[in-house]
Amino acid sequence: MNIIETVAKVKEQYQNLLETAKDDHEWAYAWRGEINNGGFRANDFLMGEIVDTGKCIGCASCVAICPTNVFDYDNELPVNARPDACVQCVLCADVCPVLRPLDKDLPQFLKYRDDVKDEGFGPYSYMLYARATDPEILQKGQDGGMVTALLLHHFQTGRLKAAVVGDVLPENNQIGIHKLADSRANLLSCAGSRYTYSPNTLALVEAMEQGIAPLAVIGVPCQINGVRLQQNSSIKSEMTNWYRDNIKLTIGLACSEAFTHESLQKLGEMLDIDPGRIDNINIKGKVVVRLDDQDGEVLNIPLRKYREFARPACLYCTDYSAETADIGAGGIGIDGWTCTWVRTEAGHEALQAAIDDGWLETRPIEDEPRGYDLTRKLSLAKKKNRPHPARMPTLAEREEMNYLDPKTFYTKGPGAPPPKDPEQATAA
Repeated sequence: MNIIETVAKVKEQYQNLLETAKDDHEWAYAWRGEINNGGFRANDFLMGEIVDTGKCIGCASCVAICPTNVFDYDNELPVNARPDACVQCVLCADVCPVLRPLDKDLPQFLKYRDDVKDEGFGPYSYMLYARATDPEILQKGQDGGMVTALLLHHFQTGRLKAAVVGDVLPENNQIGIHKLADSRANLLSCAGSRYTYSPNTLALVEAMEQGIAPLAVIGVPCQINGVRLQQNSSIKSEMTNWYRDNIKLTIGLACSEAFTHESLQKLGEMLDIDPGRIDNINIKGKVVVRLDDQDGEVLNIPLRKYREFARPACLYCTDYSAETADIGAGGIGIDGWTCTWVRTEAGHEALQAAIDDGWLETRPIEDEPRGYDLTRKLSLAKKKNRPHPARMPTLAEREEMNYLDPKTFYTKGPGAPPPKDPEQATAA
């Protein structure tokens, strides 16, 4: 059987399992079963099933796991640039969070705390508000700078050598790029949030090639889930071993959706300003834009007007609160503080060490229950009515429906359940 025939066979098996498997975790048998036959060119399968259909979320998990550099990454998507370099390891398919659910044994790998509970936003142990005590971090960080302060504390104490984070282009401070930060100066230069997409995990390749570890990975939920699949893949390799052994901490940034690069131009038009003047964007139920003038003028627009420029790829993510991260973080609840939720023993130890050494100050979540309430509400809303991404319509199908809003597709749009018949509702 030649390469094309094998890929076609795996795709047929996969599509059949999507329809007939009693357990969604059986889907992975479509490609894992080929390992006993020497593997197959999973890069071709991945491109045809996920990238070419518009379902790719751009997490770069496949790019970072490939041992032979088959993929490039361009315009937020993997590119099958050197297909003949494929060694048929099947890893690129196995670490794609759109192709399959997370592994059943992942909780054992993550080591959730003993008192963990799940109230709608994934297993967690406790929540609190935290912020940096260092004035420079407070000034440069977003919503209290908890993440930056924790990382810098761990750099100083030697717990971490570097962190995989997002930076910005020199010519545009709202366009995200990946960065491997290993000092106070270059980490502070990355502080703050951007609402365009940044493929942070591409920096994992640089870390592995240079042997820089131990590491933290900071990313939005889809990226953290990709990292967990890399670490916990049942297909063992030098790559998976390295990520498992050397990524010591993951911090997930709460995310409803990210926005296209073109949205910045549209935002400028809405505010009647040159988009190059935008110094910072924050979303607090509305879009809050700080300009680069001396006074730091702040302008607002309703979020509903901006949401139409969300990345279509964000429809294929059902995780708001980074449910597999060691620590979750979001700018909700109390202004100037980071709402923080701790899930694992690694997350607890990292956060408490920074608190004990005076790098962070905290407040109980009860000071402003909205932090908890919004985390739960937004998490549940992102999951509502949604099937696994593998079962979602393709981008072309959604374009034909003329409905690309990832926030409401499954609540108000074509994916929403049909309204109940009033007579049936009354009878019930």
